[in-house]
Amino acid sequence: MTCASLMIVTYNRIELTKQTLNSIFENTDCPYNLVVVDNNSTDGTLEYLYGACADEISERGFLKGFKIHRNEQNRGIAVGRNQALQLAEDEWLSTLDNDVLVPKGWLTQCIEILRDNPMYGMLGVNMEGVTYPLVKNGYYEWQDKPRGNLGTACTVFHRSLHQMLGYFNTEYGLYGEEDADFGMRVRVLGLKLGYLKEAGKHVGEGENDIGEYRDFKTASHKANLKKFNENCSSYISGKKSIYIPFKK
Repeated sequence: MTCASLMIVTYNRIELTKQTLNSIFENTDCPYNLVVVDNNSTDGTLEYLYGACADEISERGFLKGFKIHRNEQNRGIAVGRNQALQLAEDEWLSTLDNDVLVPKGWLTQCIEILRDNPMYGMLGVNMEGVTYPLVKNGYYEWQDKPRGNLGTACTVFHRSLHQMLGYFNTEYGLYGEEDADFGMRVRVLGLKLGYLKEAGKHVGEGENDIGEYRDFKTASHKANLKKFNENCSSYISGKKSIYIPFKK
């Protein structure tokens, strides 16, 4: 039976993490393993993951296993995602932020659409607040994103894509363009990107995305744009390999 590894990187924001996990538990309808990498949270996130959350595994019908890796310092999102990829063992892989809500049946839909449409390298749940043209092949309709990347807030891809592209680019620091970089490399392969028809929700936005953390993300994005554009040109021209190996 098909199984997927759902990979989440956490760093504090325990209440948002709880919402995300509850959404996954309630709306995922095919077998999956949960892989969480924690970047040294200090708000009780680890205690929750090792305690109440882990104790509930037997009560979650489609959840088959739960792995937790703890970093002794905040190593950032790209490193955390790469560590999760190292721990993941399933045929299908999914990245999720720890502040998202997913629609019912999201994982099954993503897997079935990707299976039936090999021209798509990665599918996700749209958290952008912008919709894209609908396409249909067989039972499902989904959004085709003609340009740009998919936010890794919720994406699904086959292990074969991971084998072709390797890992997330860690050149952008603790928070950066690692998702856009990965999406660009998917497109250099000649593959398409898309979202499910039904959108999700990014609960970490708005009033939960203000103050010091918001300022940090804005500054990181601005600082990384030049490096991202340079990398895009290098991937397209072949001067830089689209395969990125794992770095400890």
